[in-house]
Amino acid sequence: MEALGVNLPKLIYQIINFGIMAFVLYRLLYKPVFNMLQERATRIEQSLKEADQVKEQLANAKRDYDAEIAKARQEAAAILMQAQERVKAQELELINQAQQEAERIRTEARAQTEQERALMFRDAQQQIAEMVTLTAEKVLQAELKQSHNALIEQSLVDLAKSRNN
Repeated sequence: MEALGVNLPKLIYQIINFGIMAFVLYRLLYKPVFNMLQERATRIEQSLKEADQVKEQLANAKRDYDAEIAKARQEAAAILMQAQERVKAQELELINQAQQEAERIRTEARAQTEQERALMFRDAQQQIAEMVTLTAEKVLQAELKQSHNALIEQSLVDLAKSRNN
């Protein structure tokens, strides 16, 4: 090999040096760097998993929040609808009460008017009867003789009896 310009002991020495150097580099540099990269990859993977979990929790929280908001809106709408129904019911009740009160007042007014009309009619009848009686009495007294006085008195008594009935 010397003809080729290769010194065998030097070549063996360099191969051993290279092996030692490769072993040292592997032990001191490659393995720690590889472990560090492995740990870093693990941490990144774990951080991504945690980020996914946080993202999922956030999505769940948003879904829960949206559900609560929807539920609150439904409850508010139901409460509003109940309030409107109560207002309508109260309005109808007030209208019914007002109509009943108006009908009662009309009925009372009719009854009172009828009573007053009947009273006025009776008073008018009595006044007319008295006036007719007085007029007839004066006319008859002037025209009739004393002999007819008994007949007149009997007619007046009959008239008074019929008026009392």
